[in-house]
Amino acid sequence: MSKKAVVAGVVLAIVMLAPVVIAAEGAVGEWEFKRQRPARTSTATMTIKKNAEGEYEGTWSARWGESALSDITFEDGKVKFVQTSSFSGQEMKTTYEGTVKSGKITGKGQGRWGEFTFEGTLQGEAKTGADAIVGEWQMSVMMPEREIVEKLTITENADGTLAGKWEGQRGESAISDVKFEAGKLTFTLTSRFGDREFTSKFEGTVEGDNMKGVFRSERGEREANATRVTSAKPKEKKP
Repeated sequence: MSKKAVVAGVVLAIVMLAPVVIAAEGAVGEWEFKRQRPARTSTATMTIKKNAEGEYEGTWSARWGESALSDITFEDGKVKFVQTSSFSGQEMKTTYEGTVKSGKITGKGQGRWGEFTFEGTLQGEAKTGADAIVGEWQMSVMMPEREIVEKLTITENADGTLAGKWEGQRGESAISDVKFEAGKLTFTLTSRFGDREFTSKFEGTVEGDNMKGVFRSERGEREANATRVTSAKPKEKKP
């Protein structure tokens, strides 16, 4: 076989394989999801990777914790997978089918609560500094006999310091000493009930748009989980 024939064969093989390689990587990565239901919008982080055998593996991280993905397929720009979660001891499966294009996934899901639409965005570089924490967070706080869901908003001042606002069932509460370092958020929450004032300190770890932490006060500890609902652009710093 001549040298030209060998080169031509190699080029032909590369051309034939290229679409397959691109398609195989199209679903791999970390995706930020928004699920649209009639009454509400929820967010989650999906991560898909390939194992040593070339098979897809995935995890799903949302407000209620992390769960596994199964039956992941990607072909001709179409992705399908099943997300399995546990709620009150019952296993629930949700099937997703979507189209991947230019770093976006759009499609429909079907689960126990019916059909819904979703969209996902492939994440690039990890968010750092104020970008990683600024925005509106939906936070669930575990009380002795119930769970309460309230809103935490973190903003950046012009001088680069952070500020916060807490909005809950009893109105707005003051937040002070807001700091974010090495992926950890800390702040002091001061709330009033009648003539009494209560102070608690929060410390949590941020991973993407999810946060896990704990409130500590003289009344003990309360676990808290949060999901960032919206991101806010940090204020421009003064020269």
